[in-house]
Amino acid sequence: MALERYVGQMNEKYALDKKFYDEINSNKINHKLIEKYEVPRNRGKGFIVRKGQVIKIIEAGGPQISDVTFWNADNPKELFDAERTIQLEGWFITKYSRIWSRHPWFRPMATCLEDTVVTSEPEKGYHHHWVGSHCAPEIYELRAGKAGLNACHLMFLEAIEPFGLKEEDILHNVNIHQKGRIDPFTGRIFCPASDAKKGDHIDFYAEIDLLVAVTVCPNGDGLKDGTDPEDVDIWPIGVEIYDTGTVPKEFYGWTNWRTNWKGRWTPEGKKVKKI
Repeated sequence: MALERYVGQMNEKYALDKKFYDEINSNKINHKLIEKYEVPRNRGKGFIVRKGQVIKIIEAGGPQISDVTFWNADNPKELFDAERTIQLEGWFITKYSRIWSRHPWFRPMATCLEDTVVTSEPEKGYHHHWVGSHCAPEIYELRAGKAGLNACHLMFLEAIEPFGLKEEDILHNVNIHQKGRIDPFTGRIFCPASDAKKGDHIDFYAEIDLLVAVTVCPNGDGLKDGTDPEDVDIWPIGVEIYDTGTVPKEFYGWTNWRTNWKGRWTPEGKKVKKI
């Protein structure tokens, strides 16, 4: 019999404490609203979310994809790493999923507290995923031969430029409220129409001070195609930021191997032989 292992297995020291996040969620009535905003069609917006705060991303009008991404507000070189996150959390975001940053920092940036979208026909896909990246003018031109179309890449740029960031600072993102399915045999990604409805939301608890960028995707509910913008119903995205009054739990750091790095690995306590 073939054996297998779970790639995202963690030592208990680094495992998520669900009780901690359940207590934050159960105290929502006492959370203080700090900011409330509606991101309109074809726009992007950036938000500073302090550690211990919650950002709520809301379907303000109807089923609508929102591309969202994260940077360390104090050091934007530390940003969301979708590949490491997939390795540890799986393909799709669910309650308790963590957003992980890239190396050399490699730590949780935010944790999903709540998701209200009910997935119909799970065999056809799940919502909120980190695969497939975001739409860009070049992608639309590649697919349809149409240049100059709006896309989440441009909306991310609109969102981050006021904070001093540039296009090269844009990398991975989360596809919020988008239903996605991955064919296990071909690896291709398919996007059925979103099951989200007006009022549905997903909440993230900030583990560190964050810059969060939010877009209103021109693909609408995921079944439409932004290469024909006149044929797409696009709804605004609501954003609310709450102060929870709860300080994040300290995340254990890693053993620092970099201070002794000599160009290649050697067993501890042994000298590198010259070749």
